[in-house]
Amino acid sequence: MQDYLAQFIDKIEQTPNHEDRLIKILEVYLEAFPSVLDAYLFRYSPLGHLTEGILAIGPEKGLFHIRDIRDDVRTVPLTHNAIRQRQAAIISKEDFIKYNPRYSFSSHTAFLTVIPICFSSNVVGILHSTRFSESSSEIEKLLPIFQTFGRLAGHVFESSAYEIQADSKLANREIEVMQKLAWGESTKTIARNLNISEYTVKDYIKTSILKLGSANRTQAVADLIRRGIIS
Repeated sequence: MQDYLAQFIDKIEQTPNHEDRLIKILEVYLEAFPSVLDAYLFRYSPLGHLTEGILAIGPEKGLFHIRDIRDDVRTVPLTHNAIRQRQAAIISKEDFIKYNPRYSFSSHTAFLTVIPICFSSNVVGILHSTRFSESSSEIEKLLPIFQTFGRLAGHVFESSAYEIQADSKLANREIEVMQKLAWGESTKTIARNLNISEYTVKDYIKTSILKLGSANRTQAVADLIRRGIIS
Protein backbone atom coordinates (compact mmCIF):
# COMPACT_ATOMS: atom_id res chain seq x y z
CA MET A 1 0.00 0.00 0.00
CA GLN A 2 2.87 2.38 0.76
CA ASP A 3 4.23 1.83 -2.76
CA TYR A 4 0.75 2.58 -4.13
CA LEU A 5 0.58 5.84 -2.20
CA ALA A 6 4.17 6.72 -3.11
CA GLN A 7 3.09 6.86 -6.75
CA PHE A 8 0.60 9.58 -5.84
CA ILE A 9 3.22 11.45 -3.81
CA ASP A 10 5.49 11.41 -6.87
CA LYS A 11 2.81 13.38 -8.74
CA ILE A 12 2.96 16.05 -6.05
CA GLU A 13 6.76 16.25 -6.09
CA GLN A 14 6.80 16.71 -9.84
CA THR A 15 4.83 19.94 -9.42
CA PRO A 16 7.42 22.77 -9.41
CA ASN A 17 5.53 25.61 -7.73
CA HIS A 18 4.96 25.73 -3.95
CA GLU A 19 1.26 26.68 -4.02
CA ASP A 20 0.59 24.29 -6.90
CA ARG A 21 2.07 21.50 -4.80
CA LEU A 22 -0.38 22.30 -2.01
CA ILE A 23 -3.23 22.15 -4.52
CA LYS A 24 -1.83 18.87 -5.81
CA ILE A 25 -1.90 17.39 -2.29
CA LEU A 26 -5.68 17.87 -2.25
CA GLU A 27 -6.20 16.59 -5.78
CA VAL A 28 -4.00 13.53 -5.26
CA TYR A 29 -5.64 12.78 -1.90
CA LEU A 30 -9.08 12.70 -3.52
CA GLU A 31 -7.74 10.65 -6.41
CA ALA A 32 -6.16 8.11 -4.06
CA PHE A 33 -9.32 7.79 -1.94
CA PRO A 34 -12.42 7.95 -4.20
CA SER A 35 -14.79 7.51 -1.25
CA VAL A 36 -13.63 10.89 0.10
CA LEU A 37 -15.53 13.74 -1.55
CA ASP A 38 -13.90 16.87 -0.11
CA ALA A 39 -10.67 17.95 1.57
CA TYR A 40 -9.52 20.90 3.67
CA LEU A 41 -5.80 21.59 4.05
CA PHE A 42 -4.42 23.40 7.11
CA ARG A 43 -1.00 24.37 8.33
CA TYR A 44 -0.29 23.53 11.95
CA SER A 45 2.14 25.11 14.39
CA PRO A 46 2.78 23.69 17.88
CA LEU A 47 3.56 27.29 18.86
CA GLY A 48 0.12 28.19 20.20
CA HIS A 49 -1.36 24.95 18.81
CA LEU A 50 -2.53 27.02 15.85
CA THR A 51 -4.19 25.68 12.73
CA GLU A 52 -4.52 28.00 9.76
CA GLY A 53 -6.52 27.25 6.64
CA ILE A 54 -4.83 27.10 3.25
CA LEU A 55 -7.01 25.54 0.57
CA ALA A 56 -10.04 23.29 0.21
CA ILE A 57 -11.70 21.37 -2.60
CA GLY A 58 -15.27 20.13 -2.74
CA PRO A 59 -17.91 18.84 -5.15
CA GLU A 60 -19.85 22.11 -5.42
CA LYS A 61 -17.26 24.87 -5.04
CA GLY A 62 -14.28 23.17 -6.60
CA LEU A 63 -11.02 24.67 -5.32
CA PHE A 64 -11.25 27.61 -2.87
CA HIS A 65 -9.18 29.39 -0.23
CA ILE A 66 -9.90 29.00 3.49
CA ARG A 67 -7.37 31.52 4.82
CA ASP A 68 -9.94 33.07 7.14
CA ILE A 69 -10.11 29.88 9.23
CA ARG A 70 -7.73 29.98 12.20
CA ASP A 71 -8.13 28.01 15.38
CA ASP A 72 -6.49 26.72 18.51
CA VAL A 73 -6.90 22.94 18.22
CA ARG A 74 -7.10 22.64 21.98
CA THR A 75 -10.69 23.86 21.63
CA VAL A 76 -11.47 20.57 19.84
CA PRO A 77 -9.99 17.85 22.10
CA LEU A 78 -10.51 14.98 19.63
CA THR A 79 -8.61 16.85 16.91
CA HIS A 80 -5.93 17.77 19.42
CA ASN A 81 -5.60 14.11 20.46
CA ALA A 82 -5.16 13.03 16.83
CA ILE A 83 -2.36 15.57 16.44
CA ARG A 84 -0.64 14.62 19.69
CA GLN A 85 -0.83 10.92 18.83
CA ARG A 86 -0.04 11.56 15.14
CA GLN A 87 -2.89 9.28 14.17
CA ALA A 88 -5.75 9.70 11.70
CA ALA A 89 -9.14 9.79 13.42
CA ILE A 90 -12.88 10.05 12.87
CA ILE A 91 -14.90 12.67 14.77
CA SER A 92 -18.68 12.75 14.77
CA LYS A 93 -20.26 16.04 13.69
CA GLU A 94 -22.01 16.31 17.07
CA ASP A 95 -18.76 15.89 19.02
CA PHE A 96 -16.97 18.46 16.87
CA ILE A 97 -19.72 21.07 17.26
CA LYS A 98 -20.05 20.29 20.95
CA TYR A 99 -16.55 21.62 21.60
CA ASN A 100 -16.54 24.31 18.91
CA PRO A 101 -20.11 25.52 18.27
CA ARG A 102 -19.05 28.35 15.96
CA TYR A 103 -18.70 25.78 13.18
CA SER A 104 -21.64 24.46 11.20
CA PHE A 105 -21.90 21.70 8.63
CA SER A 106 -24.35 20.79 5.90
CA SER A 107 -26.76 17.87 6.09
CA HIS A 108 -24.26 15.91 3.97
CA THR A 109 -21.88 15.73 6.94
CA ALA A 110 -22.31 13.04 9.58
CA PHE A 111 -18.67 12.81 10.65
CA LEU A 112 -15.25 14.26 9.90
CA THR A 113 -11.79 12.80 9.45
CA VAL A 114 -8.58 14.40 10.64
CA ILE A 115 -5.25 13.34 9.16
CA PRO A 116 -2.04 14.75 10.66
CA ILE A 117 0.57 15.63 8.03
CA CYS A 118 3.89 14.74 9.62
CA PHE A 119 7.52 15.46 8.87
CA SER A 120 9.87 13.47 11.07
CA SER A 121 8.28 13.68 14.53
CA ASN A 122 6.56 17.00 13.84
CA VAL A 123 2.97 17.60 12.74
CA VAL A 124 3.23 20.34 10.11
CA GLY A 125 -0.30 20.25 8.67
CA ILE A 126 -3.74 18.68 8.84
CA LEU A 127 -6.14 17.28 6.26
CA HIS A 128 -9.83 17.39 7.16
CA SER A 129 -12.68 15.80 5.19
CA THR A 130 -16.41 16.17 5.87
CA ARG A 131 -18.16 14.29 3.05
CA PHE A 132 -17.91 10.65 2.04
CA SER A 133 -19.63 8.12 -0.19
CA GLU A 134 -19.15 5.37 2.39
CA SER A 135 -20.35 4.85 5.97
CA SER A 136 -18.20 5.75 8.98
CA SER A 137 -17.44 2.06 9.57
CA GLU A 138 -16.03 1.73 6.04
CA ILE A 139 -14.05 4.97 6.32
CA GLU A 140 -12.66 3.82 9.67
CA LYS A 141 -11.00 0.91 7.87
CA LEU A 142 -9.06 3.45 5.82
CA LEU A 143 -7.60 5.34 8.80
CA PRO A 144 -4.23 3.50 8.76
CA ILE A 145 -3.87 4.26 5.04
CA PHE A 146 -4.85 7.91 5.61
CA GLN A 147 -2.16 8.02 8.26
CA THR A 148 0.45 6.70 5.84
CA PHE A 149 -0.58 9.32 3.29
CA GLY A 150 -0.11 12.02 5.94
CA ARG A 151 3.41 10.82 6.67
CA LEU A 152 4.35 10.60 3.00
CA ALA A 153 2.90 14.04 2.25
CA GLY A 154 4.82 15.58 5.15
CA HIS A 155 8.09 15.88 3.29
CA VAL A 156 6.29 17.89 0.58
CA PHE A 157 5.59 20.50 3.25
CA GLU A 158 9.19 20.28 4.44
CA SER A 159 10.69 20.58 0.95
CA SER A 160 8.57 23.68 0.36
CA ALA A 161 9.33 25.24 3.73
CA TYR A 162 12.54 26.97 2.66
CA GLU A 163 11.29 28.34 -0.64
CA ILE A 164 11.63 32.07 -0.25
CA GLN A 165 8.78 34.12 -1.68
CA ALA A 166 9.76 37.15 -3.77
CA ASP A 167 8.73 39.54 -1.01
CA SER A 168 10.49 37.71 1.82
CA LYS A 169 13.06 39.78 3.69
CA LEU A 170 14.60 36.86 5.55
CA ALA A 171 17.82 35.00 4.81
CA ASN A 172 17.75 31.24 4.31
CA ARG A 173 19.13 30.53 7.79
CA GLU A 174 16.56 32.84 9.41
CA ILE A 175 13.77 31.00 7.62
CA GLU A 176 15.24 27.66 8.70
CA VAL A 177 15.30 28.76 12.34
CA MET A 178 11.77 30.20 12.19
CA GLN A 179 10.49 26.99 10.60
CA LYS A 180 11.92 24.92 13.42
CA LEU A 181 10.47 27.38 15.92
CA ALA A 182 7.05 26.95 14.28
CA TRP A 183 7.40 23.20 14.74
CA GLY A 184 7.74 23.76 18.48
CA GLU A 185 11.47 23.18 18.84
CA SER A 186 13.19 25.02 21.69
CA THR A 187 16.14 27.34 21.06
CA LYS A 188 18.37 24.72 22.68
CA THR A 189 17.10 21.99 20.33
CA ILE A 190 17.42 24.25 17.27
CA ALA A 191 20.98 25.13 18.27
CA ARG A 192 21.90 21.47 18.67
CA ASN A 193 20.29 20.42 15.37
CA LEU A 194 21.89 23.25 13.40
CA ASN A 195 25.23 23.01 15.23
CA ILE A 196 25.17 26.66 16.28
CA SER A 197 24.99 28.39 19.65
CA GLU A 198 21.75 29.24 21.45
CA TYR A 199 22.84 32.89 21.34
CA THR A 200 23.01 32.69 17.53
CA VAL A 201 19.56 31.09 17.37
CA LYS A 202 18.11 33.86 19.54
CA ASP A 203 19.82 36.43 17.33
CA TYR A 204 18.25 34.90 14.19
CA ILE A 205 14.83 35.01 15.87
CA LYS A 206 15.35 38.62 16.96
CA THR A 207 16.44 39.80 13.51
CA SER A 208 13.55 37.92 11.87
CA ILE A 209 11.05 39.65 14.17
CA LEU A 210 12.59 43.04 13.34
CA LYS A 211 12.65 42.42 9.57
CA LEU A 212 9.01 41.32 9.59
CA GLY A 213 7.91 44.19 11.80
CA SER A 214 6.28 41.76 14.21
CA ALA A 215 5.65 42.35 17.89
CA ASN A 216 7.01 38.98 19.04
CA ARG A 217 8.07 35.53 17.86
CA THR A 218 4.52 34.15 17.86
CA GLN A 219 3.32 36.92 15.56
CA ALA A 220 6.38 36.49 13.34
CA VAL A 221 5.75 32.74 12.97
CA ALA A 222 2.06 33.34 12.23
CA ASP A 223 2.97 35.91 9.56
CA LEU A 224 5.45 33.56 7.87
CA ILE A 225 2.88 30.75 7.89
CA ARG A 226 0.23 33.03 6.45
CA ARG A 227 2.54 34.06 3.62
CA GLY A 228 3.44 30.45 2.84
CA ILE A 229 7.15 30.92 3.63
CA ILE A 230 7.08 28.30 6.36
CA SER A 231 4.52 25.63 7.16
